[in-house]
Amino acid sequence: NTKVFFFETPANPTMDIVDLKFVCDLARSRGITTVVDNAFCTAALQRPMEFGADVVAYSATKLMDGQGRVLAGAVCGSAQFINDVLMPFQRNTGPNLSPFNAWVVLKGLETLDLRVKQQSANSLKVGQFLEGRVPRILHPGLASHPQHNLAMQQMDACGSIFAFEVKDRAQAHALLDALELIDISNNIGDSRSLMTHPASTTHYSVSAEARAEMGVTEGMLRINVGLEDPQDLIEDLDQALKAAGL
Repeated sequence: NTKVFFFETPANPTMDIVDLKFVCDLARSRGITTVVDNAFCTAALQRPMEFGADVVAYSATKLMDGQGRVLAGAVCGSAQFINDVLMPFQRNTGPNLSPFNAWVVLKGLETLDLRVKQQSANSLKVGQFLEGRVPRILHPGLASHPQHNLAMQQMDACGSIFAFEVKDRAQAHALLDALELIDISNNIGDSRSLMTHPASTTHYSVSAEARAEMGVTEGMLRINVGLEDPQDLIEDLDQALKAAGL
């Protein structure tokens, strides 16, 4: 009875990677529509339709805008889907972006490719620093990620976002409190570096049991690496880790 597969890859905030080709081929063989949330990568790093996806959704608030200025989204699909499914829904229910916000996102798209590639390079350098300092790191660009090879097969680069774990919530909050350059925010894709504690912010409304099943631990922190000099970010993380007892 399944009609739709809806998934994101990499997943937020666990950085699980979904095999796009396998899932899309399976869905197509059963007549199931695939909808992929591609906000963590955008089309600059990953193009799910090349692997057979039917619909691709984005939070344009994030990398597409890149500066946390607007709330926006984008849905991409075939002409048939856009004209026959999406457009009637939008006409009848009204979820349309204001012209000004659309203009802001379009301006952000002008620099998307440059920003995403530089942020990916910065993210890899920061991840390499953290790999030996924290108990666990979940970074698709590092060989230590269990799905590293798959990620690099379907992504052009590692992206700006990854997660890592410390001992518990208290240590995670201590690290956040000690940050000086990196901002505390649950947004991602910004040109500034941002960090959040998912269990008490983005996934706060999810039960503790469900969070545990998802792999969102009390000590997990998610970081969005921005366009700052990566060495400055490393120095900020180094002092914050020491302040938190790491």
